[in-house]
Amino acid sequence: MSFQRCFLLVFAVAGIVLPGKASAQAGKTFSGAGYAITFSSKWDTTKVKGVIGHTGGLGGIAALGATPGNTLPNVDSIMATFRDSLGGDLKKDSSGQMAIGGYEVHWQKFTYDTLPKLSAAISAAMGFPVTLKNGSFRVYYLNANGMGFSIAGMAVLPRGIPPYADIESALATLKLGPQAGIVPLGGATLRDLWVRDGKLGGVWLRTNRVFAVECYDSRGAFVGNATHAAEGAWQLPVGRGEILVRLKTATGMGMHFLVRP
Repeated sequence: MSFQRCFLLVFAVAGIVLPGKASAQAGKTFSGAGYAITFSSKWDTTKVKGVIGHTGGLGGIAALGATPGNTLPNVDSIMATFRDSLGGDLKKDSSGQMAIGGYEVHWQKFTYDTLPKLSAAISAAMGFPVTLKNGSFRVYYLNANGMGFSIAGMAVLPRGIPPYADIESALATLKLGPQAGIVPLGGATLRDLWVRDGKLGGVWLRTNRVFAVECYDSRGAFVGNATHAAEGAWQLPVGRGEILVRLKTATGMGMHFLVRP
C-alpha cells in the first residue's frame, strides 16, 4: 500500500479512535510483505488496515506504509494529499534526519490551523465535539534495501502528546524479509526469489532452468556473471553496491530487477 493511500485511510473512517483490544505482551508486531516492525504493547490494530492506535487510539494514531522502490516520497506531494484528506491548510515546519536501526530516517513536521474533516470524524466516533486546531503531526520516511517505508503519527485528542517517541522506538525494530533487497522493474512481479549474504536464490531459479545471471552496475556497465552457489543459489559480484540483474533461462524467458546485496 502506498504512503498516500495508507494515510488517506486513517482519516476516512471515524472508527479509528475507538478503544482497541489490549495486549499483555511486551510488544506488538505488525508485518507486511517483506517487513515486520514492533511497537509497545499499548499499540494495537484498529478497524482500518495499516492503521494502529496508541492506548486504543486515544493516545494517538500511526499509519504504516511500505512499497518497493528506490526513492523517498516527495514531501510536496504528501502535503497536497494531506490538505485534501484532512481538510484545512497545512504548512511545512521543521524537518530533519536521524540514524535509527542502521538506517537514515527522514522526518517532516506539518502544522495546521484546523482539520475540519478529521475533527468531524473523531467527533462522530466519540460522541462529543472535538475540534483539532493549531496543532501539528510528523511523518517519518526512509528507504531500506529497496523498500520505501513511511510512518505518520499524530495526537488525536486536543493537547495530547504526539506519539513520536514510540514511533522512533518502533523504527529501531524494523526487520526486512529476504526479498526486501530486490526491486522489480517495468511492472514485473517477482516470485519466490530472495537475496541475502550476497547470494540470489529461490524456488523460481531452480524450477526455470536459469543458466546465466548477468550483473550490471548503476551506469549500465557489465560487471560480470554471478556464479553457482549451494542449493541452487547464485553468488553475486562482491562490493558492487546496487546492481541490475538479468536472468537467462533455457526456455528463453528473461527477468530483470535491481538488487541491493
